Amino acid sequence: MKKEELFGFIGAFLGWVFDSMDATIYALVMVSALKELLKNQGILNTESNVGFYGGLIFSIFLIGWAIGGVSFGYVADKIGRVRALTITIGLYSIFTGLSSLAQNVWELGLFRFITAIGIGGEWAGGATLVAEIFKNKNRVFASSLLQSAWAFGFLLASIIYFTVGRYHSWRVMFLIGILPALLAFVFRLFVKESQEWILNKNTFSYIKSLKLLFRKEYINQTIIGSLLAFVAVFGLWGVTNWTPALISYILHKKDIAYYVGLGSIALNIGALFGYISFGVITKRIGIRNTFILFFMGSFLMGLTTFLYVKSFDKLLISLALLGFFNNGVFSGFSIYFPQAYPSFIRATGAGFCFNVGRTLAAVGPFITGYITYLFGSVAKAGAMASSIYIIGVLVVFLLKEKNYLQ
Repeated sequence: MKKEELFGFIGAFLGWVFDSMDATIYALVMVSALKELLKNQGILNTESNVGFYGGLIFSIFLIGWAIGGVSFGYVADKIGRVRALTITIGLYSIFTGLSSLAQNVWELGLFRFITAIGIGGEWAGGATLVAEIFKNKNRVFASSLLQSAWAFGFLLASIIYFTVGRYHSWRVMFLIGILPALLAFVFRLFVKESQEWILNKNTFSYIKSLKLLFRKEYINQTIIGSLLAFVAVFGLWGVTNWTPALISYILHKKDIAYYVGLGSIALNIGALFGYISFGVITKRIGIRNTFILFFMGSFLMGLTTFLYVKSFDKLLISLALLGFFNNGVFSGFSIYFPQAYPSFIRATGAGFCFNVGRTLAAVGPFITGYITYLFGSVAKAGAMASSIYIIGVLVVFLLKEKNYLQ
């Protein structure tokens, strides 16, 4: 591996690790944070109300994520991958820290919205940078390994919560989230810009780039990519990120934070293996069949986790399998998006597809929260939300199988 490949990969990888860590913190502390904030506002902090407002903030977060992804996809094509990533790392770190100062639900929602703009921008720039600095034979492995950074970030957040957060106020978790801002300075010093971007930067035009996404040769990738992202993001935020709340309400344990922490660690260990496995499986059975496998696995494990598992030991196994499929499917986007478009519209295309899908999926957490509000049960809501993966399977049949492994 060449020096520029190594530094570029490490920089993008660490950016994604802390990206996902800051994204996960809210899911871990949602119940305790909202119970306090709702009480401050004179609102009953019942499971129904926590579910409703929790889902609303999740949805606000996803809208900010989509805005950040689309806008910073443009920024990454305009000013370069490295500069854009430096800005986004600083943005999501600072506003994660500011979330610790929230005094009511709406302030927390605002801080999470701005945090999400930075997190969304990080994805398109990081995936594109790695796709461009690695040669064809190493690109799929590097892209899958990069996606595994999300599992490390999820796992890091879970470990911090398990070892530190459960002993302190939920505000401490958000304060810890400001630390990645230091990475932005290091990233800018050691990571060089993609040579492919440098050679093509003068051909960039945002309006022209958006129009190109809907030309005959690219429209299929754009539509299918957006729909696949919609299903995966809806499932992640409408199903998986409700598992800490599920544990909080179905287990009648004294130290519930201990069990939430362990459950989150199990889920993210499974996710880590899922991220890495997607590329390996794709080499054997093709990208279409791999997407189908992971979507069906997500559907079945969603139902199992939320409806049928009652003991904590079995729940740990179920969460690991859910994480394997539900999170692992995102590695498919690191393979599919960057190679679906030429360099001069690559970040714009990846950012557009992923974040149009994310915008549509923003209703997912709200729907799960609203179902919780109606039925008073996170378990029923999560199980119903899992049915989104059936739509994913149907969409995959529209995807044209081609060699994404070159």
